[in-house]
Amino acid sequence: MEFSLPEIHEISVDVDGRQFDGSWYVVLQDMIVNYNGFTASTNGCPSNADEVAKGMLRQLVAAHYVRPESIPAGLPPSVREAAHRYINESLEESQAASFVASFGKAERGALLHRQLSWMCVNALAMIVPAWKYMCDGNAAEETYLDLRQWLGDPSHPVDWKSATTPAVATRDGLRVGDCDACRLEPIASAVAHTARYLQSADPADATESLESADEAYDEGCHSRGAPDRFSKWLVFDVLPRALACRPIEALG
Repeated sequence: MEFSLPEIHEISVDVDGRQFDGSWYVVLQDMIVNYNGFTASTNGCPSNADEVAKGMLRQLVAAHYVRPESIPAGLPPSVREAAHRYINESLEESQAASFVASFGKAERGALLHRQLSWMCVNALAMIVPAWKYMCDGNAAEETYLDLRQWLGDPSHPVDWKSATTPAVATRDGLRVGDCDACRLEPIASAVAHTARYLQSADPADATESLESADEAYDEGCHSRGAPDRFSKWLVFDVLPRALACRPIEALG
């Protein structure tokens, strides 16, 4: 007997005492491919549809959900808790601002400001290599390299007016306006807000930097074999190096 599975927004499952539905963004792409509009063939009856759907959702959540004990040890409790929420955020509710705020107030030039500056700069490493493949020049990666070098050596010259202004991507002398713009514009925004954060220590700039980098990452601006989402890469790979004020090499 054939029957149609219910819509993804109509089902939910409990994992670790938390409710997940099919709109949870880290499984949404899998749902689109493997679930939404799918018709299952079974020897059962239509009443099995909900259980079939929930079984699929449980498998997808298990593949993507990061449990609290997996968050790197040694972080302050408030940061570990915020990192866990950040990694498992939903599409509708960004946790980037709460994650940045969990570190506390960073005074300009203080150690915490340097650490969060390294976090924002290192977060660019995965996305900036994509720039040169979609448009003329390599402005994003060049600015990223300048910012990284400046963090290690403040005597390194940086054109801060240019660095803090989102670069305009052009191709054959014309501004890129096709589907590549949805990848290039968040890269430009992430670089510019990172530069602003280095100068301002304003958590709003750090938040915007991470959210823009996340947007570019979600658009496919990352290396092959990268984690399934930006926030996971940030917490597990970028953050430990940032807290030690160490760079990540450009990727891609």
